[in-house]
Amino acid sequence: MPNMQVASGPARMARPGWFSNPIGLLATALLIGVGFLVLYPVFLLIERVIANPGEDGLGIDASIWGTLLNTFLIVGGSSILALAFGSLLAIINERTDGSIRGLGTFMPVAPLMLPSITGVLGWVVLFDPRVGMVNVILRDVFGFAAGSGEGPINVYSWGGMLLAYTVHLVPAIYLIIAAALRSLDPSVEEASRIFGAGPIRTWWRVTLPAIRPALFEAWLLSVINAIAMFAVPVILGTGAGVEVISVSIWTYLTQYPPNQQAAIVLAGGMLAVVLLLRGIQWRLVPSGRQAVIGGRGVRGTMASLGALRHVARAIVIGYILISLVLPLIGLFIVSLEPFWTANVPWERLSFSNYTRILTQNPTTIRALVNSLILAAMGATIFMAVAAFLRLYARQSTGQTGKGLFSRSFDGIVDFVTSMPATLPHSMVGVAFILAFSRWPLDLYGTIWILLLAHAVMELPYASASAKSAASFIGRELAESSRIFRASEGTTMWRILVPLALPGLAAGWVLVFIKILGEVTASAILAGTSNPVVGSVLLDLWLQGNFPMMTAFALIIWVITSVLVILVLWLNNRNLARAR
Repeated sequence: MPNMQVASGPARMARPGWFSNPIGLLATALLIGVGFLVLYPVFLLIERVIANPGEDGLGIDASIWGTLLNTFLIVGGSSILALAFGSLLAIINERTDGSIRGLGTFMPVAPLMLPSITGVLGWVVLFDPRVGMVNVILRDVFGFAAGSGEGPINVYSWGGMLLAYTVHLVPAIYLIIAAALRSLDPSVEEASRIFGAGPIRTWWRVTLPAIRPALFEAWLLSVINAIAMFAVPVILGTGAGVEVISVSIWTYLTQYPPNQQAAIVLAGGMLAVVLLLRGIQWRLVPSGRQAVIGGRGVRGTMASLGALRHVARAIVIGYILISLVLPLIGLFIVSLEPFWTANVPWERLSFSNYTRILTQNPTTIRALVNSLILAAMGATIFMAVAAFLRLYARQSTGQTGKGLFSRSFDGIVDFVTSMPATLPHSMVGVAFILAFSRWPLDLYGTIWILLLAHAVMELPYASASAKSAASFIGRELAESSRIFRASEGTTMWRILVPLALPGLAAGWVLVFIKILGEVTASAILAGTSNPVVGSVLLDLWLQGNFPMMTAFALIIWVITSVLVILVLWLNNRNLARAR
């Protein structure tokens, strides 16, 4: 009698493969499109570096060696400091009783609501050596550097740059490490303590090895972000005489005559460094993710800090004051002044700068309209694509085959949508000039080249948000829908999308904020005919129009903050209704 196998699990409806149904075809086409959008400009960049070095060598002057050294020191120092401080904040909030109830998990990432250039401008307003508010108070009230007219703090320095880099890198590191700590089963750490290990030994022998992949991933992300950072070095580094690669690329492209070949070579070098770091990561951490021990959502006893609890909370509050609250206060005061001066003219403060920006200055009006349209359109399109791919992957069963297609569809989506995360924004700007500034796709200086560039830069964030939203939807819902003969399109639209909507809305806001405040690629690609917020803020800084610049930056912050508060309120209301 032939052997017969009886399925022990629930019966599953046979499903068509990827290429035999419209939903699968659309998902495959989107993945191919994303891959092309990433690889085509990068291929052209590599081809130009290798095949066309230029008539006079590489087109780079000898000072580039000092720029490379500056970049190495700033990136290396700030990434290590940010990893240490971001991990400390994560430990305080996830493993100790030092977290501030209700605000502890939000406060370390609150600076994300502040576009990078806005935060840097806030630091300048506070710590400019001559007219910075903190320096004026230190000189006039406390007598530091009295009579000198400058100092005692100089933000245009190595120390100022290092601190500014670190503060801007901390939120992303905190998110990764906090997520890794939440995914660990605290019972393993508790068992270590029961067997006599103290908190430091438990951390070193148990917790650290388990989250080491996440630590490396966080450090790698901070290195990539630091290499690509533009707002901090162009504002603080220019005053300090410290130039880094991202600023050199922008200088080569905007000088007269432009030196495009030098910018291409530097962008290619950035790509090589990033790929080398990724290769090291894949070699040391094949999975690329943190080790997960135990079930998700398990939360054990928080370590008691005793009297140090107040110190831990002071660290968190101090970080928020330095990175968000004080810069906003300084920006607001300067935005009301007719001109920036050490002594605030309280009797002459007014909202005239806001009136000029919103009603009288055609450049700022057009930049604001362009950026709002670009951010809304980009966030909607990118989140729609990411949500479709992630929700389809959630209900797909995986495929068999060779190479890349031997992995599950979810794994393929991970691979394709995470590729752009390794590309610095200045490199993306140069690559897109090569790809889309000639026939048949001459898009340079238009809003469309910015939209395509943002697709590459922001899709990883949209995909991560959509994946998080989809992970809370049980696969059995899609299975039940198929049992009742519902199509995949109906299942996705009527069941999966409504359930994932709160998480998708949060992702939409994140992408909107990142597009609205982006400076690096915008400064390279925007041109003069289609200004956007990032490029206009930079122009106002270079022109020395500080009150207008700070007012414009605060308008952007208000828009992003209102969106964040609105989404949080809607999500909380939906959760309350669900309960």
